[in-house]
Amino acid sequence: MASYSQLGILIADKEEPPRHQIGAHLSEKYWVWIFDTGNEALEKLKKSQVDILISGLKLNDMSGLYFIKQAKKICPQIYAIIAISSTELSDKMEQLREIASDFITKPVNEKQLNLVLKRAVDHQQLLRKKEFYEELSILDHLTKVYNRRYLDLMLARELERAKRFSHSFSLLMIDIDNFKKYNEKNGHLAGDSLLQRFANLLMRSSRIPDSVFRYGGDEFLVLLPETSKEDAAILAHRIEAIIKEEKFKGMEAFSNKHLTSSIGLASYPEDGVSTDALLSLADQMMFKAKRQKVKKVCFAGKI
Repeated sequence: MASYSQLGILIADKEEPPRHQIGAHLSEKYWVWIFDTGNEALEKLKKSQVDILISGLKLNDMSGLYFIKQAKKICPQIYAIIAISSTELSDKMEQLREIASDFITKPVNEKQLNLVLKRAVDHQQLLRKKEFYEELSILDHLTKVYNRRYLDLMLARELERAKRFSHSFSLLMIDIDNFKKYNEKNGHLAGDSLLQRFANLLMRSSRIPDSVFRYGGDEFLVLLPETSKEDAAILAHRIEAIIKEEKFKGMEAFSNKHLTSSIGLASYPEDGVSTDALLSLADQMMFKAKRQKVKKVCFAGKI
């Protein structure tokens, strides 16, 4: 869960004095961005983590209410605060309550600002805490990587993000070779231990933005955001080599004495523009790799 200093606050107001007064007061504790136009502020919202929004009723290019409505489309869980004069607040209270989470009056009183910010920060911290506990339900109980349920959600989000920003992304479908044979020779407890170590190895081998999922049984999937097919292939070969070098108990039963994996690769948009198409191709490529003794990373087309 993020600390208070990691919360992002965006301030948007046509009036310069309150805009800069609020910004100067809050920048000592939080990440703060200040704008006088709605369009620039909305572009920032698309690119950065913003938790709290403070807006006046007028910006240089649009009304504050329209701006807040657009901001909530980008960040539905943002905590919106309207900076407004006491007279305007009393006249428009009912209308504003439908849009705003809270209010501060102009001219800005720092004591009032602190109280409103405390409510906003507490609300967002509780929200993040709730999200943290919800995350516990999306982890695979054995391997502690993400489960299939969460994969469906993350893939849908990544696809939408890739379409919006014209990004590519890639999937690696990874299967442990001869896992059934390993289970038969060493027992299911040893098999569970192997799955746990294998999942941990995938997490250590992946980059910070990547996500590792247990797809089912001894199959895993790595989601690689903003990654081309060429870069994904490099990472796949690296993972394959790391797995091969790792020492696992019970491998003496196999002729090659080490664990191997089969990896299928699919990339958006060249291999498909839907999650089903990408998963299907990655699965096909994985089975193609499984039939081969040498080339254990497979993908469609050429790089």
